[in-house]
Amino acid sequence: MTPPLALDAATGRIEAFGAVIDADSRADDLPPLFLKTWQMVTVEGRQVECVFATAGDTTTDRKAVELTLRFEQEQLASAFITLKPHRHRSLDSEAFHASVDERYRFHERWLASAGVPRQPARFCWGETGVARDRSENVHIYLHWTPRLVPEESGDGK
Repeated sequence: MTPPLALDAATGRIEAFGAVIDADSRADDLPPLFLKTWQMVTVEGRQVECVFATAGDTTTDRKAVELTLRFEQEQLASAFITLKPHRHRSLDSEAFHASVDERYRFHERWLASAGVPRQPARFCWGETGVARDRSENVHIYLHWTPRLVPEESGDGK
């Protein structure tokens, strides 16, 4: 069991699985617990090669946690956090779909406890909120604002 997952909303820093993750994190620096895969994805209408790094475990407070990080051009772009309290594990299909609103509120409360009272919320580092997909999976997302490297700044410096 790992210590609980933590988010510092003011900085966009995540602590999980023995790693401190922020906008400066690189996939190669993650602990071995993170499984890395490479995949082409469509981002704003263009194909981008991304590295996805995923880790999961059960925290000391019995929540199952899965954290997936998405890197574009070696920069951390997004994180997706899925939390499953003990009562939401091993649900059959009907119970899973029926629990979507409860699972959504659970993720909202977790974000509020991390200092995000409403979402989506914008910060100097990026934005965060809770989302659900067509399959009724619920997760917290963090999207870091891309930082320009000098040759991309347009001022020639």
